[in-house]
Amino acid sequence: MRRPKRSRAMAAAAITGIVGLAACSTGGSGAGDTASSIATAAGRAPTGVTLTIWHSEADSPAITALYQRYEKESGNKLSFVNIPAATFGMVIQTKWATGARPDILEWQGNDADTLSMNMAQNAIALTSLPFVKQEGALAKMSGYANGQVYAATLGPNLIYGIYYNKAVFAKAGLAAPKTYADLASDCTVLKAKDPGVTPIFEAAGSSFPPQALASFLYTSQYNIGGSYASQVVKGTAKLNDPNGPFLAGLKAYQALKSAGCFNSDAATATWAQQTQAVLNGQAAMMAEDSNSINQLVSQANGDASAAASKVGFVPVSATEPIANTSPDPIGTYYIPKTGDTTKEQAAIGFIKFITSNSQYQAYVNQAQSIPTLSGIKTPNLTGLWAEAAGMVNGAGLTLNSAIPGFGNQFGTQSDELIAGQETPQQVADKMQAYVEQALAAVGG
Repeated sequence: MRRPKRSRAMAAAAITGIVGLAACSTGGSGAGDTASSIATAAGRAPTGVTLTIWHSEADSPAITALYQRYEKESGNKLSFVNIPAATFGMVIQTKWATGARPDILEWQGNDADTLSMNMAQNAIALTSLPFVKQEGALAKMSGYANGQVYAATLGPNLIYGIYYNKAVFAKAGLAAPKTYADLASDCTVLKAKDPGVTPIFEAAGSSFPPQALASFLYTSQYNIGGSYASQVVKGTAKLNDPNGPFLAGLKAYQALKSAGCFNSDAATATWAQQTQAVLNGQAAMMAEDSNSINQLVSQANGDASAAASKVGFVPVSATEPIANTSPDPIGTYYIPKTGDTTKEQAAIGFIKFITSNSQYQAYVNQAQSIPTLSGIKTPNLTGLWAEAAGMVNGAGLTLNSAIPGFGNQFGTQSDELIAGQETPQQVADKMQAYVEQALAAVGG
């Protein structure tokens, strides 16, 4: 998901704002109400209702088709508030903090993001709906708080790895990278054999991309099952530990930058420029998530086979080829409490519709994705989606998924690292301070 570039003021507010957001609720159904109790009281979902939905403009064609089928079959209308992908998080959090609420919210499923919006008070629990059992372990990883499930996660979950241009690698006689040592050595070879090609394309102009290479990939082997993140939250490990994986990842990233592995405009280049450069062979590699697959296919004139013939996608971590994964905000839905019982009932009907076996199967078939719900047949995946699917087993949890304060701050800090404004140690020290403040704010 393209996350926002935040100002320093917004970044600081995001930490202390956890407390304010936790206190902010528009009322409506009581905190203990669940989807089943509301639906039981109301009977069948209302029709002829217009529901406001805050959603990302990066929604896939498969999601758009799902919206259209819902409108056609339910008799309800969706009123879309389109949030640009590049500023998605910042816009949602800012609107939410004012007390504004949509009827349906597309939003992050990560523990930290669920906590920051205090969904236990501000959203309707969906725990008793059928899809929750079908989600299995994911139900406790996405939209989960205080023993209740507040979000339906359609997937596919994000997978992070390294995209590489196959022709560039073949010309240089290189195999796909597996470790950070490979990235460094590949950079050296590429600079010598093909100086016109950027070894690793970075895109800090879109804020989110540098976070992948600066932290997420490196730490994935240490965060299997969320183990490292759990240690940080418990205080048994710190992000600025001298020999810890987070600081080591920042240092490895800085070493790549110092070796001249990045594009000269890394601090201002955009995600679209990044994917285009790798697709065209102007760059050899980029660190990104699986949302880039749709972008690459689009830039290949909609030809998925053409994109896959040019670009490969592989897992890379510190010393092992291990990917990392997290719930994708695209296709993750909450039902905020609005106080309008009729609309709340209709919105719950929306969740039931999109998670019904027939509609969800149609969605994953069109999206060409791995289902997040059991009982749904996985389509015959091809190309880059097949490569992403092969990276899921054994993947670590993306570091920002379960550490309060991390996601709100690391975008700014990674920008400053790539701009040369801070050292890896300074970034690690600041991130540890931010996390400690966030944990204190929520009673951690």
